[in-house]
Amino acid sequence: MNVRLYATLRPIVGGAVVSLDTGPGDTFRDLIDELVLRWPDLKPELYDREGNLRNNIHIFLNGRDVRYLGGLDMPIPEGGEVRIFPPVGGGSGEAAANDADPVEMTHDYYGVPDWLMKDYLTSVGAVESEENFMVGDGWQARITKATPNHIGSLVIGGSTVHFSGDQDALDAMFEKLHWKTLRGGG
Repeated sequence: MNVRLYATLRPIVGGAVVSLDTGPGDTFRDLIDELVLRWPDLKPELYDREGNLRNNIHIFLNGRDVRYLGGLDMPIPEGGEVRIFPPVGGGSGEAAANDADPVEMTHDYYGVPDWLMKDYLTSVGAVESEENFMVGDGWQARITKATPNHIGSLVIGGSTVHFSGDQDALDAMFEKLHWKTLRGGG
């Protein structure tokens, strides 16, 4: 089965997608065990010192965190899409896979409430890894409520989004997101 990995996990396995022998009927624990067996450098990224999967590692099945679906001992269903996200906030200061520093920027989107911004970011390829934290292919975004904009007696709310990631990935995402935010309702 194919598994998509993100951010700091990609340089370790040599790409965005890996093909594993583990598949439907096996457990997510089997999947992680195969990953670590094939790429031992993944072990400290995925497991803590006690041998437990790190709390900030998110394994998604069809866009939902397996922790809330049945955990690592749950069988992988037929046709399941699996994605693994390492922590994406902060960082160790090491260079990214392409030796470029991650880019960070913040944008206000007035007239676009939080729930709609989530929809827009999902439509351009993101998955919500935790509440109001979206992860795309090479980028991530934290959504908060914008400080209301006062124009005379009119008050306009919206979303403030802090983006970070690879410049090329952000550029490609912004090209799509721009058109979404220009058209009221997407």
